[in-house]
Amino acid sequence: MTNSRFENILATFCSPALMGKKVSNLVSVSKEEVPEVSTLVNSYNQKLNRHDIKIKKVCECGERILLLVYREELLRNHLLTSEIREILMNYGYSKSNTIDEDLEILSRKMQKIKFPHEIGVFLGYPLSDVQGFIENKGRNYKYCGYWKVYKDTQEAQKIFLMYDDLKNFMISELDYGRNLDNIIGQFQNINIA
Repeated sequence: MTNSRFENILATFCSPALMGKKVSNLVSVSKEEVPEVSTLVNSYNQKLNRHDIKIKKVCECGERILLLVYREELLRNHLLTSEIREILMNYGYSKSNTIDEDLEILSRKMQKIKFPHEIGVFLGYPLSDVQGFIENKGRNYKYCGYWKVYKDTQEAQKIFLMYDDLKNFMISELDYGRNLDNIIGQFQNINIA
């Protein structure tokens, strides 16, 4: 089952993760716009798992569903780094958790708290910016793009431009009639940004 509206949403908000340039992206999908979203998640997981891409529903919040689109190996390796584990342990995660256990804890927290502070870690934001966000309660940032930047604005702006290029590339490929599975499969090992 393919759905062009769902693919456009994923391309618009999750291109960096889909193309392997980011560990994960978070996207909010309207149940009104895409009523079959749960069925589509299952279908797209079957298609995209061969590219090491998974889609997990992390929160069903009223009329919207929050999906985490992630590269499993990239996210696992990221979450296993000692600095990241240390931060996660401060927020109730165990040192020995698997990626599935970490995502389950995150999902439970997102049902109670809109966006737990550690979400930035799961999204692969620079640790200095995650810590800056926590310490400054989301204020006093130097720049705001795909995330609030507290440290290296120049590097962040380069990354933001790359993310924009990935999004534009994927959307143009979809406009040419290709589907996500084909785009990811063909361009998985090509550096387009």
